[in-house]
Amino acid sequence: MIGLSVSFHDFGDYQGVGFSRPIARAGGIPLTLPRLAESLDDVLDACDGIALGGGRDLDPRRYGQEPSDLLAATEPLRDAFELELVERALERDLPLLGMCRGIQVLNVALGGTLVQDLSLVPEWAEHPSDRGWARWKEVERASLEGDPVVPPHPRHPIAVEPGSKLHAALGAEHVEVDSFHHQALDRVAPELTVVARAPDGVVEAVELDGKEYVLAVQWELQEEWRVDPRFLAIFEHFVQATATRRERLGAPA
Repeated sequence: MIGLSVSFHDFGDYQGVGFSRPIARAGGIPLTLPRLAESLDDVLDACDGIALGGGRDLDPRRYGQEPSDLLAATEPLRDAFELELVERALERDLPLLGMCRGIQVLNVALGGTLVQDLSLVPEWAEHPSDRGWARWKEVERASLEGDPVVPPHPRHPIAVEPGSKLHAALGAEHVEVDSFHHQALDRVAPELTVVARAPDGVVEAVELDGKEYVLAVQWELQEEWRVDPRFLAIFEHFVQATATRRERLGAPA
């Protein structure tokens, strides 16, 4: 059972399909989480893992900054819920997988910061992005309609650290990923290890050592498997980690 935290603002029907589908294909049961603080412990008791989906920008005040003019729309209630969700999930050693905004939430929850817009870092100004999310909406539409052809969208290569969980899943040190985001990790939380970067240095994936399974990536992972089937293995490894934990605790897998 995978507790899935998603946006309720911008995705429409995609919110109930896009982030859930690869989890289900990997053998998990995705369950969209309610944002009720009073029931969070009971919800986590029922979950074998947590997945954080994409969405709006985090409020910069959550990481000690004032909002920039380049900040996009935010989700303050979701920020509060997910930061607490990450803290409690890690306390329980629940496997955790972050996608897009998910890597940013994980970093901020552990004391890291974000760059509010890629253009604020000169060497990142040309990082592939999708300002206005026009390309994303085409990808979203094709995904919902089951179109096997993923529409053209911004992409770039990444270098993956050998020995990482990401490398174990992909079996490659160099792959290409989609690139819709306009923000990125700035100061990486001390507990996190960077396991993938873009050629310009943007952090593309992090892991948390000493835990059952914690991996978060900057790209829209939930769609990348439609471009490159190897990416479904990340979900398979994640779901397997939840099954391993469940068995260790004495529950049937």
